[in-house]
Amino acid sequence: MISILGDIAPPMLSEMEQSDELRGYTELRPEHGQPVNFVAVMSGVKPVMDDWVARPQLDEYIDMCRNRGLYVSSNTQFAGFSGDAPLTDVIGSETLTTTRAAAHALAETVPNASVHVFVGRDREAVDRTRWSGWYPLVSGGRASSKPWIDHFWFGEGLGYPRCCTEAFARNNNWSVNNMPYQAWRSTRTPSALCNSTPRFTGLTWTAHLPCRYDCAASIALAAKMRAEMRRHCAELTDYIDRLTARPCLVLNEWETFSFDGTPQPSSIQYRAVALLPSNKPNTKLFEALREGSRAEIRDDLVVVFDGDDVVWVEQCRVDGFAPRVPFLLDFSAGVR
Repeated sequence: MISILGDIAPPMLSEMEQSDELRGYTELRPEHGQPVNFVAVMSGVKPVMDDWVARPQLDEYIDMCRNRGLYVSSNTQFAGFSGDAPLTDVIGSETLTTTRAAAHALAETVPNASVHVFVGRDREAVDRTRWSGWYPLVSGGRASSKPWIDHFWFGEGLGYPRCCTEAFARNNNWSVNNMPYQAWRSTRTPSALCNSTPRFTGLTWTAHLPCRYDCAASIALAAKMRAEMRRHCAELTDYIDRLTARPCLVLNEWETFSFDGTPQPSSIQYRAVALLPSNKPNTKLFEALREGSRAEIRDDLVVVFDGDDVVWVEQCRVDGFAPRVPFLLDFSAGVR
């Protein structure tokens, strides 16, 4: 039986030596924050970042940013539904993601609400990015998705490489495509600087979905972000280096597993496994991987072994929302 990968457990940021500028952010966002993106925006490496802030902390967050020369734009708070959202009769509901919430004006009193904020040094760039950073919405019994060009403008506003925003526009249709697979099949030598699989933790050098896992533009951007983070917190930099230098089993954007082990093209022998967080993690496959010590990809199957015994067989189908295509990504060469 394999235990969860202890050395990639989330660090205690409060116990790390860090700059005062970064500490002000991590004290407000101790969990699920984006310290790498925040440092990149402070230093001018990225023009804009988007973030989520608990509504009661919004004023404090704005003041913290203002003290660092940053402008914050926001006008909506969101409250998640308890249980499944009532979308049974909504036309087009099958195109919506699993993250569903009700939008409210900031002036309303809404329990447990969060605010989607946009942060940067240039007010015009921040506002322009917010205008393109809206979510699909339901109104009048119909689901409306934003136009293609807004996806492109949003990525451009966040400072993503043009090649990656173009790939996102081509491939990020969850009804028919699997963008991580498309990036992998274009990759020759994966770089840990392009490992976006832990992006839901906020602890990765590439927060966007790269066009390929050896994208030169993403590597250059990530290297600058990493250098800035080292100035603000060397210990967190070393941790992210360890986190991103892992072989991964990827099924789609929701289902990714990180290993301490030795991968082959279609199999991996491992000592430990971690489930990388997402909006819809596959906990059943994770438990099976914890029981095993080797995983093999056989066409559309993921077969988990404990020695010679089969522990689990997972069939990955592509004829559904978030098509599932299993593949192994080897980032173990680390940052280069």
